[in-house]
This record gives sequence, structure tokens and C-alpha cells, in this order.
Amino acid sequence: MVLGIDLGGTTFTVGLLDHNGQLSEIVETPTQQTDAPDVLLSRIAAVAREVISCAPEPISVAGIGVPGPVKHAQGICVYASNLAGWRNLPVGPILSEKIGVAVHVLNDANAAAFGEARFGAGRGAEDVLVMTLGTGIGSGLILGGKLHLGANERGAEVGHITVDINDKRGSAGNVGTLESVCGRDAIVWRAIRALTWGRDSLLYEICPDLSQLTPKHIAQAAESGDHLAQRVWMETASYLAVGIVNVAFTADVSRVVMAGGVAQAGEVLLQPLRRAVAARTSLLTFDTTQIVAAELGNLAGLTGAAQWARERN
Repeated sequence: MVLGIDLGGTTFTVGLLDHNGQLSEIVETPTQQTDAPDVLLSRIAAVAREVISCAPEPISVAGIGVPGPVKHAQGICVYASNLAGWRNLPVGPILSEKIGVAVHVLNDANAAAFGEARFGAGRGAEDVLVMTLGTGIGSGLILGGKLHLGANERGAEVGHITVDINDKRGSAGNVGTLESVCGRDAIVWRAIRALTWGRDSLLYEICPDLSQLTPKHIAQAAESGDHLAQRVWMETASYLAVGIVNVAFTADVSRVVMAGGVAQAGEVLLQPLRRAVAARTSLLTFDTTQIVAAELGNLAGLTGAAQWARERN
């Protein structure tokens, strides 16, 4: 068995992974974003030691997924914008000393992608793109059965692909990106824009206070046959298709796994997405590229971090 840790801005999760991809002894704990790095890492280490003590066999290696870019060979988190003081932090060496086992560090989106590729919706495929749709868009790319990191460990930042040169949303000059037009806020904005044009919609009943509108509400309306909500997902899918097709033609992936909170919209997103991808590709390419929903949910990162450590050890 190996130890996995999934560190997020809200919580961190620790658990054990067996050779069949089954997790056990899962413990979820609040992160406390304002904690100094050493304080937070000490809290993580304490939970990790507790989990290790419950293992039925000795644990010699652990993996952690962190919310930011990393230098995995050195075990360094370059930065984590939602964690105080996390700049060029040697997470791996610090945790290894505190826990007593080797600790491998991976970006959280790559960890989730690796988990889905090995034990989730990507299993059995050698070339897989995993996209995590939420507030932003994270992604990971598996080529030839191996996680593709690239020269600077930014091998699959699909969310930063430009898909609309006329769109002005975004930050730091990075506008018109897949993330800026398909992230959570963009989907909600798209629905509210249509509502302000005076169009009828079930959204008024499902979410009377539009300031609280979420993609989940929009998916619920679409499932109930609401045309406005369905058009929101169709437009979102058309942008996603541009990003997916760019990767499919470049990396020749056989499967695309859609994960994250926004992707929980399910078939109201996946059906128009498959049609939009098909419209932009040859029949041969589309017939061999599957677009499927993720299977591991919130445990993908934990699973992937642990399995990454096992294969690196």
C-alpha cells in the first residue's frame, strides 16, 4: 500500500491506496489557508502518521498533490496562490522528514488526471486527456501510458489555450482562453446575459435569487427541457470542443475524460460536446476519440498522488 495526500485550499485528504486502486483509512481535514507553511505541513504530517499507523503493512512511500505548479524532481511547490507563504516550498523533503517516508510531489490537476487514467474513466487507454472543469480549468495529459509533464512541467495547461481571440475576459493579458469562457463564472454569466434579454426560463423558478445561480441550477433547468439553459451548455460545449480538438489533433488522444464540479452537469454538457467535437473533426478521428465522464469524483487527486508515488518509487 501507499499513502496519498490531496491538498486543496479548503481541505486536505489523506488515505491509503492498494494495488487495485481501492482507498481506505480516508481522513479529510480543514486546510486553514492562513497557517504558515510549516504549521500546515505539520498538521498534514500528523494526520498522515495516524493513517500510516492503521496500515496493514509497512508504508515506504507517499505522494501529495498540491494546488500549484511544482518541480517534482526536487519536491518543490513553486507557488500555491490560495495558501499563505507557499513560494518555492520544499514540500517533499519537509514532509518526508516529518512522516518518515519518501514523499513525491505532483500538481493537483495532474494527480487527478493520473488517478482517472489508472483507476477511473481513463483506465485501459494509453493516451488520455483529463479536463477538470470548475472555477478554472485544470488538465492532465497521459501519453503512451505515462503522465506528460513537459520541459517546465506545464505539459497540459489546456485551460490556457486561446479559443476566442475576440473575447476580452481573463487576466494578466491572458484573455479569450478556454478557462475564461468555460469556467464556472463564464457559464453563469452566459445564462444571466440571456435572462437579461427578457427570455423565459425555468431558472427563475429553480433559483429565484440569480446572484446565487450556479452551473448546477443551469444543468437542472436544461434537464427539464429549458431551451435557454440548453443553449448555455451548447455554447459552452462549442468552446470546449475547440480546446479538445486542438489537443486531439496534436497528441492523438483516444479518450477525453471530463471531471470537476461543472462536468457534473453530465449529458446536458457531454451530448452537445460530442456533437461539437464531431463537427470539427473527421469521422475517423471522432470515431476513435471517446468523450466520457470521470468516475473517481473528489478522490481522483488522492488516488493519483498515491499511484504516482508508487510508480516513481
